[in-house]
Amino acid sequence: MQLPDPQRVLERIARLVKLGGWLLVEDVSFTGDVKPEGDAPAVRMSYRLLCEYWESNGQVPRVGENLESWLRQTGSFSEINAHEVIIPVGNHPSTPAVAAVQNSFQQREERVVDPKLRVLALIFTEASRRSFAAEKLHPRMLALGYTPELKRQCMEQYGTLEWWMDVPLHFVWARKSV
Repeated sequence: MQLPDPQRVLERIARLVKLGGWLLVEDVSFTGDVKPEGDAPAVRMSYRLLCEYWESNGQVPRVGENLESWLRQTGSFSEINAHEVIIPVGNHPSTPAVAAVQNSFQQREERVVDPKLRVLALIFTEASRRSFAAEKLHPRMLALGYTPELKRQCMEQYGTLEWWMDVPLHFVWARKSV
């Protein structure tokens, strides 16, 4: 997701895999679809602007969902496997800054079984928060509308309102044809 023209990058990587060798690729599909629809409007807008920013750089926020088909398009692999895990990014009680908010994560808890996945969700949530809270913002984010006022509102809502995103993490592993 962080690389411009990721399909071309994946094609170049695929050429480097030796015959009979394996390639493992993982990435997310980031939609910026913050839920519930009526809550945390500044958080929702900030994620939408972040997706627009990435797209303006030639990045693909939903790159993970394309990995399998891109590998198939190379015609280089005899076996291609894929697996998806949902990371529940958002405001939930196990993040110290948002300990007062209990409902959304507890309601979704049955979907998060693996403790490592809980930790990954916290890491994604905190990394996003830090990006939005950065002292200096990229001029293109500012041009897209991430104003100081939106930043202030986003930071306020990030830790006080109930919100979440289901972020699919895609794992694709493929064996190169002999």
